[in-house]
Amino acid sequence: MKRILTLVIVGVVLLSMSALATNGTPIKIGICQIVEHPALDAVRQGVIDSLTAAGYVEGTDVTYLLANAQGDMGTALSIAQDFKSQNVDLVVAIATPTAQAAVQVFTGTDTPIIFAAVTDPVAAGLVLNDKDPSANGNVTGTSDLIPVASDIALLKELSPKIKKIGMVYNPGEANSVVLTNLAVAAAKDLGVTIVKAVADTSANVPIAAQSLIGRIDALYVTTDNTVVSAIASVVGAAEEGKIPFLVADPTSIGSGVTLATGFDYYEHGLLTGSVVQQVLNGKKPNEIPVTYQSKTLVVLDLDAAAKIGLTFPQSVIDKASKVFYGGALWKRAK
Repeated sequence: MKRILTLVIVGVVLLSMSALATNGTPIKIGICQIVEHPALDAVRQGVIDSLTAAGYVEGTDVTYLLANAQGDMGTALSIAQDFKSQNVDLVVAIATPTAQAAVQVFTGTDTPIIFAAVTDPVAAGLVLNDKDPSANGNVTGTSDLIPVASDIALLKELSPKIKKIGMVYNPGEANSVVLTNLAVAAAKDLGVTIVKAVADTSANVPIAAQSLIGRIDALYVTTDNTVVSAIASVVGAAEEGKIPFLVADPTSIGSGVTLATGFDYYEHGLLTGSVVQQVLNGKKPNEIPVTYQSKTLVVLDLDAAAKIGLTFPQSVIDKASKVFYGGALWKRAK
């Protein structure tokens, strides 16, 4: 009797694992990201690791088609078309432009699209309602909407001399436009001014960053994929101007940024993977509300701060969960 019960349980688990699979064929999942960058790479790995931990063996239960749009929307559309021609069972689209391309190409199909690392899925036109997904068709996912106002407040806390904050951003990224507008509004409330510089491609990021030097007291970059993919040039400008530089991406710590806030993007990938699992187990995307990431991190780079002659106030140190010092990342005991 015990052996029969065990066989029944195993059978139920195997069925739930392969709701989209047919005739023993591995589930085919297309995963595309807008650029190659540690944060987005971590999301991709988190998705795959989540499915592996759930029992999906690559090559047996699942096949991954991995692609990178290299920051180009046209390439993102071509990748989505390729996924469609290869009859993928599910698409994971990492970052707003990639998700927009996937939604555009797969409109009218029943292929599930799970987005990740998207700032505002409603403003980006990915879903109609993030809380009530019933009208959203075959799309859902996870958002990394950052607390912009607290980032601006944190920068201001570094020094009373900080009155003007420079932002390099790509107006072609819907996510970046949303966050830049939030920053402008937050800055007004906090008594500081945002000075914007446009970079529509990664190649133009150095020019935009340099244009701000001498006109600002600090630099701030949100989760703008174009700018973050060329972060070294912004670091160079900040060091030249001897001004603090905050980026809303903890994976950038160690690259020379002064401090970073935001989310653990590997955890974001695991979170996205849990949504993918729900769909693979038979749940429809329009039954799953958009999931928002929580638990913002603050990480300080003491080496970078020393380069520009900055000493972190104790109030900022108290907020940090990790510090980068002596070329290594250390977890702070609290």
